[in-house]
Amino acid sequence: PVKITLAKGERQRDTVLSNDDWMRYIVECPQPWRDAAILVRGTGMRPGEVFSLRWENIHLNTTGGLIQVTEGKTKAARRMLPMVPAVYSALKARHEATGKPEEGWLFPAKTAEGHMNKDTAKGQHKRAIADANVKAKKGAGKQIKHFQPYVLRHTALTQLAEAGCDVFTLARIAGHSSITITQRYVHPQADAIDRAFQQTTKAALALPAAGE
Repeated sequence: PVKITLAKGERQRDTVLSNDDWMRYIVECPQPWRDAAILVRGTGMRPGEVFSLRWENIHLNTTGGLIQVTEGKTKAARRMLPMVPAVYSALKARHEATGKPEEGWLFPAKTAEGHMNKDTAKGQHKRAIADANVKAKKGAGKQIKHFQPYVLRHTALTQLAEAGCDVFTLARIAGHSSITITQRYVHPQADAIDRAFQQTTKAALALPAAGE
């Protein structure tokens, strides 16, 4: 994992998983955590939101689909998210493998909630990191430092911000009730600030040529 630079006033340093570490990690993830991890990483959803998804809220079509988050502590947590190809593939395969259900939990489990939770996911997550590191050690590769499952959400939101997603849209995606929370992901670097001023100058600050 790599570290991101924090804005002034932030009190913690959050890990962002590199694409290389992600690829080595996800192939070692057992089911059902593998599909759940793909959902967190591909949508930026909270792990708890993924665990409690029901098929009634998964809208698949022939090429993609939408995920409806229906519960949350605030109104902002209830939202509709599109499926990126990796998420669509995982959900399509799971849907077909389970008999194309129209209702019920995506990740049923023998828990008090009736579905996968952080406790059932914890062991699978730790085992995936351990197995990836065993392979890395045998091949003299780089070890993956331990990280919490929530890092997958943080990574997704950070990379959306780096791709140019504005803070208001990112807040909607994340289900944040205030952009104050979202701003931790949006830290324009010097080159991004320079590009913004160049575009503004070209578009809105045209000046007459000398002598005019």
